[in-house]
Amino acid sequence: MWSANNLAGERPVVSILYSPGTNCEVETMEAIKLAGGNPQLVFLDDLRHNRVDILDCSCFVIPGGFSAGDYPDTGVYVAEFLGDRIRSLVQARKPVLGICNGMQILMRAKAFGPDLVMGQNDCKTFVSRPILHRVLPSRCIWTKGLEGQVLQFAAAHICGKPLGDSANLNVVMKYDGLSPNGSEIAAICDDTGLVMGIMDHPERPYDNLDGQKLFQNGIRHSMK
Repeated sequence: MWSANNLAGERPVVSILYSPGTNCEVETMEAIKLAGGNPQLVFLDDLRHNRVDILDCSCFVIPGGFSAGDYPDTGVYVAEFLGDRIRSLVQARKPVLGICNGMQILMRAKAFGPDLVMGQNDCKTFVSRPILHRVLPSRCIWTKGLEGQVLQFAAAHICGKPLGDSANLNVVMKYDGLSPNGSEIAAICDDTGLVMGIMDHPERPYDNLDGQKLFQNGIRHSMK
């Protein structure tokens, strides 16, 4: 099995975005470090003022939080700025991961196609509990080699149900049993397989073995 200890030379730099409302950056950085990456915190304001180049990394992660609040329009503020920049990362073949609010942001940035948004969970309440995810066959680099496995991550959201034209979505994980949002869709990726969004938290706790499988896949791919 591949291990972070097998990395030769410098560890690949993984940028962790920090924007107003982000609250999972510490866990995400620790998870990336444990998986073999070199995490660096990148502030949205620094990107906006061109003090930091978004392409100056091997991999890019948008962690969880509540950008501009946890409601159906969440993610718009950051997504409007990041849209073209996410496309630049994909063109440069750099893996991108959005977790919880990060998935909402990617969806609003049209990373997975047009006319898609996140709506409230069917239960209309904030769901916080361990949730099971079954990995589906796909070309997603984040789930490569994990097909058929059932992974457990913590849910922590109230707006996690994909809405819109989901017929052509590349679903890479489905909920196995209880769904926190009323949909079977747990994680999706773009057509390239480089960009994945997941509403639940593979970084909680940071040493979650199932979460490490995803992070290690992303870091391993970024070294190619």
